[in-house]
Amino acid sequence: MTGAGPTLHVLIVGRLLDIVDETRSRVQCRDVVLYGATTLDEVRKTLSLKPIDMMVIGAAIELSERLAMARAAFEISESITVHLKDKASGPPGFVPFVERVIASRQMATQAPERPVSLCPPGQVV
Repeated sequence: MTGAGPTLHVLIVGRLLDIVDETRSRVQCRDVVLYGATTLDEVRKTLSLKPIDMMVIGAAIELSERLAMARAAFEISESITVHLKDKASGPPGFVPFVERVIASRQMATQAPERPVSLCPPGQVV
């Protein structure tokens, strides 16, 4: 069964393949294709071969490598979004984080356009 929106291609990146695979199997989102990677080389390869819309990077990867992965994504694609998971929620927070990020993107792309109201500077609504 498919929803109203286009298929979203998501690259899930984690330090351990079994965690990435488990996350991919547990994420409950419609109209999504999930890919997995554990290294910068795998990230680059997937980004060059697949139409990735968004990438979610787990917190277990060292910050310097997470940033290198984000840089690679932005160098390869002009439309990708990159989301870095927090450390505080730990491994159990990975699946809910991925699902929230996907849901947020799907709602944003399916939402009808609404007029924007601008407030004068200094005025609080």
